[in-house]
Amino acid sequence: MARMGYSEEHEAFRHTVRSFLDREHEPYLRQYEAKGGLDRDFWKKAGAAGLLGLAHTGEGDFTYYAIMAEELGRTAGSATTGSSLMADVATYILIGHGTQGQKDRYLPGVLSGEWTQAMPLTEPGVGSDATAIAATAKRDGDDYVINGEKYFISNGAGANLLYVVAKTDPAKGGRGMSVIIVESDTPGVAQSKIPMIGWRQGDTGALNFDNVRVPVTNLVGVEGGAMKILMDTFLEDRIQIAARCLGAASKALELTLDYVKQRKVFDQRVIDFQNSQFMLADCRADIRITETMVDTAMIRLRNKEFTFEDGAILKLWATQMEGRVLDRCVQLFGGAGLMDENPIARMWTAARIQRIYAGTDELQKVAIARGMLA
Repeated sequence: MARMGYSEEHEAFRHTVRSFLDREHEPYLRQYEAKGGLDRDFWKKAGAAGLLGLAHTGEGDFTYYAIMAEELGRTAGSATTGSSLMADVATYILIGHGTQGQKDRYLPGVLSGEWTQAMPLTEPGVGSDATAIAATAKRDGDDYVINGEKYFISNGAGANLLYVVAKTDPAKGGRGMSVIIVESDTPGVAQSKIPMIGWRQGDTGALNFDNVRVPVTNLVGVEGGAMKILMDTFLEDRIQIAARCLGAASKALELTLDYVKQRKVFDQRVIDFQNSQFMLADCRADIRITETMVDTAMIRLRNKEFTFEDGAILKLWATQMEGRVLDRCVQLFGGAGLMDENPIARMWTAARIQRIYAGTDELQKVAIARGMLA
């Protein structure tokens, strides 16, 4: 069944991304896991292949970005590699809100992979309620002086270009939050890795800012403008997360079908049991529904019809769908589904974070309920 909204150019791009990942990612998976992140050469190769800044450069066709997210979901690293490369959504912050001077300095390196990006927002005691952050950026002459801690930051340990969210006016709460560019080698910046279950190649970091001094020209947008900037990335982020979940579930079903057609129990193939067929049918139905939701979301986004409630529904459904499909697939693999060398096992453990980060399931339900009660 043909997918909606894809041109021949889109499908050619899908082939390019899949070939790139097959060549530059899958053979080095264990190396990236041991290191706890993607290496600099990978980023440079991704830049040379034209895979960085997709959503907000050239024609700005978000479909290319979503295709890359879906293909990343199919990798054995699944959510982990995806969250690292998809931190590229920060490119929108630079292009959509940065000054010409900021673009001139950083954009060429961002697109080539020389600059890798992270957006330190979450803090040790602050997750879903972003307005509760404690990090501050105090004006001192022509500089901001930044102090605070950030935690659970995608790309946080290795990124060299940081879009730090801090309060320039704490008395105003969320309206006093600003985005300020900090280069990671600035004195006072400390980065470290946070080991995560299932995210062995995911560069999840903790950052500390101790009297970090940067020029006021590093302010992105206006003082107090962080919430608008964050909301501007909200819709695209929801779609790319859903696309990654779709890619992971689709790949998991393919691997499981291959396995159950070969594996025999009580002198018959696992796929010949009706219970197995029912589980696989549930997986296929979940995936087909999600394909339609993702494709429709991209069309609606293109037409400026995709709403915040739509984004909440999509993330809630897609992340839960991925969990259901991966759990069924592990069950059909049996003990082999929990072997470390099995891609299914790595995809299963990596998938769990999808229902927590970038807005928990519960936060999505709050947004959906507000839409109904409005």
